[in-house]
Amino acid sequence: MRFLVAVLSFILLTGCMNQKSRQFKEYLKGDWRIENPILQSFIRFEENGKTTYYLNQFSYRLDSLAETGRWNLDEIRKGIETDTFVVTIDKQPQKTVFQFVPINKDRIKVIDEKGQTFFTRIQKSNFTTD
Repeated sequence: MRFLVAVLSFILLTGCMNQKSRQFKEYLKGDWRIENPILQSFIRFEENGKTTYYLNQFSYRLDSLAETGRWNLDEIRKGIETDTFVVTIDKQPQKTVFQFVPINKDRIKVIDEKGQTFFTRIQKSNFTTD
């Protein structure tokens, strides 16, 4: 009986984590402005795990001079009010592990070994070239 309860608990927990994982991946998809005080850079997360990093607004607008890599959701850490999502971005020359804390639908607090910053979702209509 204990074994059955343990197995059912494991299945329920796994199902909840998979649902959160899918929701976060859907949430993360899209273009984000990195609120860096030195320069304004951008990052694009695609559903297939591809990531594209743009050093500045001009390379973002022209879709040029970009660095590409892969992203993967590694872990979901249960929080009191908000969960933390641990994401690895594998881009040359190194992998970087970030902790993402969603603030709202268009803003994320991002923490790494260098400190923290914020990502703000970009609406494509804001960056049309005329």
